Amino acid sequence: MSTAATIAPPTTSIYLYRISILAMTIALGYITKAFRRTKYATKKGQEDLLILRKAIESKDTEMASLHRSVEAVKEDARDKVEGLSREVEELNGRLRDTERDLSESLEKKQALEATLEQRDGQTRDLIAEKSRLEIEHTETLDLLAAKTADLVEMRAKLAHEDRLTDQAVLVLVQALNTEIKDTAAFLADSFEFEEKKDGREVQSQDSEEMEEVYERATEILGPELVEVLRTADHHNDPALVRLAFQGGMIEYSRWMSGSWFFEDPEDEQLLADIYQRVRTAQDQVVAGRWRALTHTHVQELIHGEPELSDYFVDAFVNVLLTAGFKSSSAALHELVGQRFADRISALVRLALGLNKAIGAEVTACELKTLSAAPGVPFEAEAMIDIVDGAAQPGEAVLCTCELGLSRSDKIDGAWTKTILLRPKVVLASGLEELLAQGESTPTKTKA
Repeated sequence: MSTAATIAPPTTSIYLYRISILAMTIALGYITKAFRRTKYATKKGQEDLLILRKAIESKDTEMASLHRSVEAVKEDARDKVEGLSREVEELNGRLRDTERDLSESLEKKQALEATLEQRDGQTRDLIAEKSRLEIEHTETLDLLAAKTADLVEMRAKLAHEDRLTDQAVLVLVQALNTEIKDTAAFLADSFEFEEKKDGREVQSQDSEEMEEVYERATEILGPELVEVLRTADHHNDPALVRLAFQGGMIEYSRWMSGSWFFEDPEDEQLLADIYQRVRTAQDQVVAGRWRALTHTHVQELIHGEPELSDYFVDAFVNVLLTAGFKSSSAALHELVGQRFADRISALVRLALGLNKAIGAEVTACELKTLSAAPGVPFEAEAMIDIVDGAAQPGEAVLCTCELGLSRSDKIDGAWTKTILLRPKVVLASGLEELLAQGESTPTKTKA
């Protein structure tokens, strides 16, 4: 039973078997159909694969082209990167330089800001100082205006304080000229000269004393007049001696009338130089006032009366000895000083009066006595030939026999000069005619 059972399965198993066979049959049908479909699909897939391969080949070609483009782009990019690297490096260098410049600029900026702050402080101080100075300036202008008004008033007052006018001084000059002329005539006629042999005194040799006399006479009279005085015969006519007396007195009187101090020549020159600076820097009223005050106070420093008489005595003695008057110098000095003391005192008094008038009593202008030095060319505009018509062009002056007077005024900073009285001079060409006009008096003192 068991063997039959094994050979013939039960119904259930057959049913299952049959179901399995059916399932397999169905499955086989499905597989067959699937195979058919797969075969169809494979063929179509091969066609698609061929198309895909062609597409892949096209893409490969395109990829190769793209690869070449990429390589070219990469190569160009590398070049550009290298260029950009260089530019970047250069820019970095410039950036470093700029940063350094910026740092320096910042330092300078800080320094300038500090300086500017300091300057601002200084500016504030200057503004304050400016305000202060403006106030002081205004006050100074007000004070200056007041002082200017006072100065104008003072100048007007000083201008009217002159004790003398130029015409009054001119009268003093003429009075001195008259005294000089009268004294010269009186002295010349007071001495009698020996007659010179053959027109001149024969002397084997001039003494040392006489050489000194000639030298002093030449300083005042000039060499030409001294030579004429030595060689001419004065026995009958002392006119030439009178002329020499005039020339000597004129020169000393001119010096005395304009002197500051009468003593040290260096002091005279110093005061003259100072006054010249004052005249240049100041107007006439101020300069004239300075002159007047200085002149007055300087002369107060003189110890005692100045010995001005000795100058005239010395001039008279030198003329007499040069002309040939027989006497010793010492004896003649004593004689002249005693016998003509009154006339010499009158000369000194007039010269000092003129000195005071010119130096201290006239401030509105500058007055100056005039004479022509021996040897200077004759100028008709500045001097008068005492013998009319005798002057020759360019002829030298022999001596001055009358003082002149000039006036100078400072107008708008410039000096103008006016000759109020021309000095009278003697020329060699008119000497003979002049001597012919001489007169003598019987008041003789013999040699």
